[in-house]
Amino acid sequence: MPLFIYTARTKEGRIETGSLEAKDQDSLLALLQERGLLVTSLVQASREEIISRRIGKKRHYHYGVRLDDLILLARQLATLLDAGVPLLRSLSVVSDQIESHTLDKVLYLVRKDVEGGKALSEALKRHPKVFSSFWINLVQTGEASGQLPFVFDQIAKYLEEAGALRRKIISALVYPAILTFVAIATLAIFIGRIVPIFERIFNEFQVELPFLTLLIIKISSLLRRYFLLEISGIMAIIFIIRKFSQKEKGRWLIDRWKLKLPLFGNLFLMVALERFSSAFSVLIKSGVPILYALEIVQKAAGNKLIESALERVKDAVRAGQSMSRPMAESEVFPPIVIEMVEVGEEAGEVANMLYRLGLFYKERIDAFVARFTAAFEPVVLIFMGMVVGTIVIAMFLPIFGLASAIKIAP
Repeated sequence: MPLFIYTARTKEGRIETGSLEAKDQDSLLALLQERGLLVTSLVQASREEIISRRIGKKRHYHYGVRLDDLILLARQLATLLDAGVPLLRSLSVVSDQIESHTLDKVLYLVRKDVEGGKALSEALKRHPKVFSSFWINLVQTGEASGQLPFVFDQIAKYLEEAGALRRKIISALVYPAILTFVAIATLAIFIGRIVPIFERIFNEFQVELPFLTLLIIKISSLLRRYFLLEISGIMAIIFIIRKFSQKEKGRWLIDRWKLKLPLFGNLFLMVALERFSSAFSVLIKSGVPILYALEIVQKAAGNKLIESALERVKDAVRAGQSMSRPMAESEVFPPIVIEMVEVGEEAGEVANMLYRLGLFYKERIDAFVARFTAAFEPVVLIFMGMVVGTIVIAMFLPIFGLASAIKIAP
């Protein structure tokens, strides 16, 4: 029913403003008159006002749409629909559990569109910033096959696994990040505070400084003198890289460079292949046609080289060829990926093979991050020891020379 905003005067002469749902204006007028109100203004609320009033009734904890919000949405819809709860009722129940202001607003609009006769996939498609093509195509397939609960269950599993992997990587990198920050802060204190103190002492005593001491003092002086310029330069470089990466050519060069990085290039490749394998497996299991699935996972991989290789795979499949051959010709996919896809095609188990491949790369990523974290601490400590030790030696060398001169002097 539509929502109306009214202004009325009570028998005592007070002005009362409120909102009520009613079949039409006449029904609402009759209801208000029965309450003894004299209606002075009555208008139907706009779409935005309805949303604002509806959302204002609930407490929300954040405005963005987090991965956990989408996981909760998919998991609860899968449970409710599997239990036989109608779609509209399920959307209403789930909306009451959502802690995202933005997602709650979007779900309200989705529910209104479904009430108006639109398919759920069409309603979701109107909000591409929240629901990706991955969601929309899976829901579309679930609607066509009558397997919406299964589809939402697959979406929830995929998002849960992706979230778990991301949390592991972030958790593992927190300590190295803290260690790096402490190391940079320590060097900044030495260069910015301690070295200038020694420089003033040397100037007062007019001590002849060795080359190493002069070099450290010169570096400290330059860093302090041009500090703002250096910070501005770093920010400018970051801004230029970000702008460059938003262009097609920039993305190509950066993604190519990322895969060729020593040590981390292999990690970037494994992350991209894990996304491709897991997403593709879920899409195929849910009944999405292979060409649509390839089109969706192209962007899910997050790398332009792999996206281009998958474009050639898609063209080959459209022409009736296998997937494994163009994957081998692209020289992007490792032999294990090509072999798993080839065996899956021969056995008719591509989805299962890709799922196993995704698990394999998850384990490889976990192992890499664990080894990197274990090796990072001693490397940073050794580096810090060498740098700080060099600064300390450089500062005390003139003092040792000064002490020797004092002893020799009669």
